[in-house]
Amino acid sequence: MQEYLRRLLEDKARLKKWKKIMIALSCIVVVCTVYALSLPAQTLACDKEEHTHTAECYDENNELICEKEEHTHTDDCNKQEEVNEANEVNEQEESSDVKDESETQNKDEQESQVSEEETTTTTETTKQPFDLSNSKDKIESIEITDDKNNSSVPGDTLSPNSKYLKITVHFMDINASVLKDEYGSSFSYTLPEFFRMTGNTNTTIKDSSGIDIATIRVEDRKVVITYTEKFINSGTNTTFKGYFFVEGEVDLSQLNKNDGKTSLKTPNGEITLDYGQDYLEKFGDVKVTKQRPKPDSNSDYIQYTITVTAGQDGCKNVYVVDKFTNNSQLVSYMGDISNTPQELTLQELATSLDGPKPYEKRTKSNVAGKIYLTDMQTSDNEIPKQVTDSSSINQPGSLVWSISELNPNESRTLTYFVKLSDDKNLNKQSITNEASAYTKKENGTTYSKGKDDETFTPNITYSMPKSIVENKKDSEGNYIVKYKLEFTLDSSSNYPLKNFMFYDYLNYYDIHTDEKMLPYISYERDSVELHQIVDDKDTVVNPSKYTVEWEMDETKYKENWTDNDGNPKRFRIRGTDSNPFTVYPGDSYYVTYKLKVKPEVYAAMQSNKVTIKNRYITNADNAKNNGDVLDKWYQELKLEDYTWVQKTKEATVTSQDETINMSGSDIYVKKNDGYEKDSSVSSFNVPAGSYQYTVNVNKTMNQFDVTEATLKDELSSDVMHYVGYVKITPYKYDATSNEYVDQKPKWVKIENETSFELKLSKIGWTNNNNGYRFEYYAQTKDLSEVGNVEVKNTFSLSGVEKGDQTFKFIDVGSSQTVQVKGHYSLSVNKSAWYYEKPQENATSYTNGKLYWVIEVNGTAIREGTQIQDAISKDSKLTDSFLHSDSIAGIYQGKPGKNINSYASFEEFKNSNKGLVDKSKSFDQKFDKSKNFTGTDDYSELTLKAKETISLNNDEKLYIVIMTEPQSLPSAYRAEFTYRNVALMKDISDQSFKECNSANQILYGGPNILKELGQTFTYDGKTVTTLQVGADKTYSNAADPSKICEGLLDKTNSKGAFVSWAFKVNLAGELKGNYRVLEDIPDGMELSYIRVKWHADEAGNVKSQTIDGLGDEWKQNSNESTNDNGNLEKTIYYYNKNKNQALIQLGEFETGRVGDKYAVDVQVVCRVTDDKVLLGGEEKSFTNKVTLLSPDGQTIIDTASNEATMSKRDNLSKSDDFNRKLVENNTSQTINYTITANALGQTLPLNDGNKLTLVDKLDENLELDPTTIKAKEENGNEVHIDDKSYDPKTNTLEISIPNGKTVIITYSVTVKVAPGTPVDLSNKVFWKSYSENGGENDVIKGFKYHLAAGGSTEGEENPQLTITKMDENKLEPIKDVKFDVYECELNGEAIKRVSSKGSISGKTDANGIYKVDSSFITHSNRIYEVKETDTPDGYVENKDSYYIIYVEKVNGVNPPDVQLCINYFNNQDKVRYKIVDSPQKFNLVVYNTQKGITVKKQFTNNAAETEHNPVSGTYRFGLYNNADGKGDALEIISIHYDPKDKNVKSAKFKNPIDLTKDYYVFEIGQNNQPIKASDDEATINSMQYKVVYESNSKATNIANAAKVGDTVTVTNKSRTKILPSTGGTGNLIYRMSGTALVVVGLISLSNIDKKRERRK
Repeated sequence: MQEYLRRLLEDKARLKKWKKIMIALSCIVVVCTVYALSLPAQTLACDKEEHTHTAECYDENNELICEKEEHTHTDDCNKQEEVNEANEVNEQEESSDVKDESETQNKDEQESQVSEEETTTTTETTKQPFDLSNSKDKIESIEITDDKNNSSVPGDTLSPNSKYLKITVHFMDINASVLKDEYGSSFSYTLPEFFRMTGNTNTTIKDSSGIDIATIRVEDRKVVITYTEKFINSGTNTTFKGYFFVEGEVDLSQLNKNDGKTSLKTPNGEITLDYGQDYLEKFGDVKVTKQRPKPDSNSDYIQYTITVTAGQDGCKNVYVVDKFTNNSQLVSYMGDISNTPQELTLQELATSLDGPKPYEKRTKSNVAGKIYLTDMQTSDNEIPKQVTDSSSINQPGSLVWSISELNPNESRTLTYFVKLSDDKNLNKQSITNEASAYTKKENGTTYSKGKDDETFTPNITYSMPKSIVENKKDSEGNYIVKYKLEFTLDSSSNYPLKNFMFYDYLNYYDIHTDEKMLPYISYERDSVELHQIVDDKDTVVNPSKYTVEWEMDETKYKENWTDNDGNPKRFRIRGTDSNPFTVYPGDSYYVTYKLKVKPEVYAAMQSNKVTIKNRYITNADNAKNNGDVLDKWYQELKLEDYTWVQKTKEATVTSQDETINMSGSDIYVKKNDGYEKDSSVSSFNVPAGSYQYTVNVNKTMNQFDVTEATLKDELSSDVMHYVGYVKITPYKYDATSNEYVDQKPKWVKIENETSFELKLSKIGWTNNNNGYRFEYYAQTKDLSEVGNVEVKNTFSLSGVEKGDQTFKFIDVGSSQTVQVKGHYSLSVNKSAWYYEKPQENATSYTNGKLYWVIEVNGTAIREGTQIQDAISKDSKLTDSFLHSDSIAGIYQGKPGKNINSYASFEEFKNSNKGLVDKSKSFDQKFDKSKNFTGTDDYSELTLKAKETISLNNDEKLYIVIMTEPQSLPSAYRAEFTYRNVALMKDISDQSFKECNSANQILYGGPNILKELGQTFTYDGKTVTTLQVGADKTYSNAADPSKICEGLLDKTNSKGAFVSWAFKVNLAGELKGNYRVLEDIPDGMELSYIRVKWHADEAGNVKSQTIDGLGDEWKQNSNESTNDNGNLEKTIYYYNKNKNQALIQLGEFETGRVGDKYAVDVQVVCRVTDDKVLLGGEEKSFTNKVTLLSPDGQTIIDTASNEATMSKRDNLSKSDDFNRKLVENNTSQTINYTITANALGQTLPLNDGNKLTLVDKLDENLELDPTTIKAKEENGNEVHIDDKSYDPKTNTLEISIPNGKTVIITYSVTVKVAPGTPVDLSNKVFWKSYSENGGENDVIKGFKYHLAAGGSTEGEENPQLTITKMDENKLEPIKDVKFDVYECELNGEAIKRVSSKGSISGKTDANGIYKVDSSFITHSNRIYEVKETDTPDGYVENKDSYYIIYVEKVNGVNPPDVQLCINYFNNQDKVRYKIVDSPQKFNLVVYNTQKGITVKKQFTNNAAETEHNPVSGTYRFGLYNNADGKGDALEIISIHYDPKDKNVKSAKFKNPIDLTKDYYVFEIGQNNQPIKASDDEATINSMQYKVVYESNSKATNIANAAKVGDTVTVTNKSRTKILPSTGGTGNLIYRMSGTALVVVGLISLSNIDKKRERRK
């Protein structure tokens, strides 16, 4: 029964529930049906057609062409009829009210106008503006602001610190209709008398939307504001209130003369401005200018003028301080200037005994200025005080000019003079004079008014040649030489030379006559004359006007010089003591004098030629141009009339035997120490083949006696001897005919002698000054045993006599040389062979071996002959060492070919088995004349023949020598030259004679070398060199023409490049074909390879095809003009996977000459490294090249070169702010320009599959997102779909198309008050990369001023505008609902004013919500804006935003408003905003998309406890299918730096369909999505197991997500993790667990059954 009742009650309750549900549903159906049936019966009172603009409503320029009004019916449309009726009534009432108000409030003005109209003509139609100045009730407040933004307070005093003033007038209650109808839509305001307008006088006033509503102009201190017709006709603006301002300066003439104050009465009280008692000194404008008229070049004085000009207000107590700031020691003030102030005279009264006197020129005042001289100005004594003692002034001191008062716009000029120093060097010494203006009231503050300077540089140009005008001999054979010293001071010089002097020296320290000749050279003292050229006439200067002074060796010149004082060696000409010599510009003088030179100078110098040198010097006390003198010149006199000894030899030997007749002449034969006559002979025979010699001795025009001198003639070798007799013929000089006349000769026997020696006095000639001629013959002996011998025949003279003076000679003689060619021949020739590299692990010759060959050729090598090999001692060489085993071999014979043609010494021996080893025929000796320190290092090897070796039948002796280089070249192209010398000493030689030398040159990179050509950029048009390498012009300038632009264009290569070149076969030792393997550096890609240049002997070397390389090698070919000027095809192969290139070159020829058999190949690579292109890093790239054998199997040599690529400017930023005109700036807006990818290259992607830049704006900059534009260089628009903005960080992100230059522009507003300076920073850089990859645009001290401006609103309330933007796309969001609350500051918190309620509204199609003005009742109120209805796909913005529009009352902020301002300034600037004008009364609220988030994390160990990020860039794709097929909807990336430790994430933007499932895949290195089922994947060259985990509740697929979900992608290192879930490693555990569960269930079932049975 209980169970039945329970079930009955449950059924009853269930039935009652269903009844309630059915009733509720019925009610809903009824209500909906009634409503639906009533809709057709409602009549819309709205007469507008419902219409929404579509694409057809706009033309191609996006201009609206539709005539329909956009309208959507709302509930208000049903009420429109009664609203219209109500408005009609209200309009009638308002019209009446306005008229009454106008009549009441403006009665005085209307009466005035009526009165004026009655007195004017009926044709006058211009309406006068409404005079606001006389309508105090319509002026709410007046505010005066100084340059520091300090505001005036009625009843208080403002003390400005500059003349700048800003007047702001707040007006109210101006009736719009009356203003339009009666005053032409204008009103005026008369500025106070103390205000002077200085800035722009015409500008516009805009409303909050930026639309012009009025113009404002200022004329004659009257401000006139005229409203536009559109604004004045606006139906909602019936009564105007607002403000306007003007900027200018104070008119100092309107201030109270006693205290510097002025005042302005305002509706709220009187404003007082206090400029201080010294207002004219402090604020009066004074301009100072300094000038220097062109100086009188004949004057010692410089004239200066200082002009001071007062501004519009005049000035008082002006001081000008004049001082010399550079080379002040060169001038002094002139004009009898005292140390006490003296009144300045006018020009006509300016006379003084102390030079020209200063004077003053006045224009508007008769009150003279004063002047005094005092100490130099200092930083703490700007206006130097007077000194009591003028002698204490540190000359030249400072000049002070004082003026008690300058009238408005008055100018005064001070003219004064300074004297140039007479005794200090003035030439080219810049003299700078500075005038500084100051004002200072007595015992007051000093105010600087500016300064000006003038520089005068004394300069002279002149000519001062020295010449010989006459040279003749006197009767005694003395030379009489007349000299001319000239000096002309050019008229272009600008000052005269003081105390000018001429100097002439025979013994000046640098240029002088040899002191051995000076005793025989003398000045003709009475020959000195001074001339002046006046008007092209030569005038002799009266000797009384100058002084000639003489000296020997010192500087104690003396005028009255006598012979007892000695032979003077110098003289000078100067003015007299009472009248020093002054040379003026344009003056020309010259000096003549004579010099006597005796013949003894030849004997003193023991020479046939002598040179007389004398130095000409000019000097002046006030000019130095060459050390301590004005300048120097010199003249050389070369004399060569006399001959001591002159030997000649007939050009040919005698052709036949000759008999020489000596009849009629004395014949002498040497006997004992003397000579005796021999009358037994009268002739002798001269055999054919004899050499004839002639010697002339003492050909000195009868000046010297050689009869007691020793005359000697000598043959240097016994290969020759004299024949017969020497003929000696005396001759005398005939001055009349200028010829020498022969006398009777004598003969002396010299038969078979190799020398002879005699004194002429021994054969009967004594005490005469004759010249003598010696004639004789010599012949060679038997030449069968003689080789090539040089025989020198020398005749010498021991001395001469003149009068009682004897001159001894040393080495005075003359020689002739004969090359005697005998029948014996022996020649030695040295040649360089080759270099042999050192063997591996060598203990000797560790630097390798240089092989040399000495080839001996001739008839025989006689016993005792010595042949030497020596290391050269020449400079600029590299040494090599001889060792004790340096002789590789000595062989005699006839090899099959030239020994140098053999590749090696071994080949030479093996190819010539018949050669005879002659090593034992020579003794060896090693020496160290070069002082090598090694125990077995020698510099000479001497081989001495132990026997005579006959060289028959064209046999030669070959001596092969090895030396070891001291060092080897390591730098590419470095050349080390090693030189060995071959010397020989034949048995007839006294010493070794050098035969010849040979060079071996070793090169750095002999087989292959790599060097930088240049680094450069290419934008598709121009190659611009960045770093110059080997690609240079002859002047070492960069040579961009070395880059083949055509090949770059074919590969579409733009960007930054490195051009390398490798050279093959520099040393000329390679032969045949070779391969070259290029390893392209990481971070670069190959652009092209081309054969660039062929050496002279390598013209046939070409690039060749290669067979059998495999599919991964792709053949490339191109044609270009090489550096030889020929068109050349280049074939090469490229392996993209390995980033390697391969080229085969051949056939090379061997030449062993540097760079004659070589080929250059150019390799150009483009930089792709992301850290260089995007991160702004500098990086070095190493390019390695390998020389391979023709089959590519053997490495022959390697080379490499490193090139550095500096920061690339792929992002630049600029602004349009003119920093030079900052004080005149009137704009609060800055336009920025970003130039991205200026070269138009393909840059690495940095944001998934996008190229994204980041623009980080300064916190004081507010972005206007509607101004963002992008274009190409040609001006074509670039559509930017992908851009976002983060308001919290003030950061803008823009994704741009790759491969082209993109120019982005946008505008910002600077969020500071007018006149407030602020430093602005605006950075642009690439996303995920360092800021170094971009540019920071900095503006220091930005500020703006508005000379005139303002704002006007209707009396209706301020308009608050809210704009809603998608921060991920920077697009407006429509249909977003906002609630707006009026608030107040309650202590430290903002509270809503509950009594005011709230208002709600939604954004329109443009994302804008204009708050109904009925809710915004006043300024100075806080309004809270809160989003209440977040659109689908967006993250809810729960933040409240606060804004306050601040209006000052009576020129100041009310206390409660100031508290709000202080509170806002301490809050988040994004959410708290203060505005000071209705135009700025707007908020931009951003929403971020939900998107789909990707989190990237890592597992590094088996226990899965380590999760350290692995640096690199990881990419992820969003797909609309679970298999990841097709293109990704979007690709994003996450970048980890090595220093990162935390998990990072990125977000996909909202897809179009917000409801679908989407799939996240990580993108592998193969650019394919990685599936969860994949065993492993390669990412950034590492192996991972990729695991997905989604937080989506709508699906259990690991990588699936809906909008708003997050997918975590974990990369697990495969090398560290144990087998994963599902692997065979734990299968047994899963099976065991399942079995246990089944057993447990069975057991529980059995237990239950047993319990049932028990029941």
